[in-house]
Amino acid sequence: MNLKTKIIIFAVMALLVFLPFTILKIKSKGLFSGVRGPQFTVVEGYISEGDLLGNVLAEQGIGQNESNSITAELKKVFNVRRCNVGDRWEIHYGREGEFAKFIYYDGPVDFYVVEASAENNGYIASARKVEGERVIRGTRGRIMSSLYESMSNSQVNPELVIQFAEIFASKIDFFTDCRKDDEFRIFWESYIGKDGTVLKDMRISAASYTLDKETFHAFYFETPEGKGGYYDTQGKSVEAVFLKVPLNYRRISSYFTRRRFHPILKRYRPHLGIDYAAASGTPVSSIGDGSVTAAGRRRDGLGITVIVRHPNGYNSWYGHLSGIARGVSRDAKVRKGQVIGYVGATGMATGLHLDFRLQRNGKFVNFLALKMPPSHPLPKEYMEEFENARKAFMQMDGQLKQGEIIVFKNIANAGEEPKGGKKE
Repeated sequence: MNLKTKIIIFAVMALLVFLPFTILKIKSKGLFSGVRGPQFTVVEGYISEGDLLGNVLAEQGIGQNESNSITAELKKVFNVRRCNVGDRWEIHYGREGEFAKFIYYDGPVDFYVVEASAENNGYIASARKVEGERVIRGTRGRIMSSLYESMSNSQVNPELVIQFAEIFASKIDFFTDCRKDDEFRIFWESYIGKDGTVLKDMRISAASYTLDKETFHAFYFETPEGKGGYYDTQGKSVEAVFLKVPLNYRRISSYFTRRRFHPILKRYRPHLGIDYAAASGTPVSSIGDGSVTAAGRRRDGLGITVIVRHPNGYNSWYGHLSGIARGVSRDAKVRKGQVIGYVGATGMATGLHLDFRLQRNGKFVNFLALKMPPSHPLPKEYMEEFENARKAFMQMDGQLKQGEIIVFKNIANAGEEPKGGKKE
């Protein structure tokens, strides 16, 4: 066998070995195609960076008019702007290759279906959930380092740690007030699948934090009108009108003063705000509900700035930002805790920080010395129902164990043993 023949044989063998993988790579592009059931062929994929749902459908051979109709129907039950990279989708085709339904999975619990409807000669959309049950879970622990690390070591979901800090934000600054051996207790709702897998941790139901022998309590209560909030043992709102801090910061680099030497202008002038030093891009949140009166670059040294008008004559200022959050513009409504921008050093700034200022009736005031305006207490007509829920959680509190997650079937079982005595 000469050299030319050997080369030809080798090339043919290589082609036979690698061609299937090449074809698979071309076809896959994040897809699992050709999965057949008794009635459908299913094509499955994931949202990639820059994907539009219309384009996803078009890439699977669905015509533009049909694609537009499917997307329009989906919008009735799902905000397509919430599509995230990594979200899963499925397209089901009938035996003749015709479109049957499109399924979009928004996380592990919620999914949305658009089905072809012969009756309507169009499509029908619906919102659904993966089959499972809601339970209450809880744990307790002690602070060994930071709040985040200590609660994470007790197997608490990081998103719940953030919720916990936000609930008590008007009472406790967890950056400066957190001490070793402080104690936390927390109950939250979880959605659990048939096999016992936690599909999603949701809202905190009750929580407490003990600091220097003083315990702060918070119980979630929702009125029949759908207005929910966190209240202490007396039914008073735990949440003040304003957050105690607008971001997670490293340190305060400059305080409110009428006379400060400006490091760039090289002269003394008032500094009517608080400088919070933080890493570039750290999210900055509105301290309270309000409407945006300005969002953009200023010429007075504050650089990129957002100003929010709050009720009762208050205005909050957020300066030296590196950027403004999507959807935040003049006249936009914002909620307390909503991210409105990101830490930067624009304008006359010598380092990364947030220049935060607060006006009351047109005059700048020292935010750190401000007595926080309280939120409204729970209406009297709901106090009996609230008290029953509070007592149920206080009974459950006695069953918590440090470092272990206890699962309760529901609040009605608060006085009973945990679900099957179950620990995680």
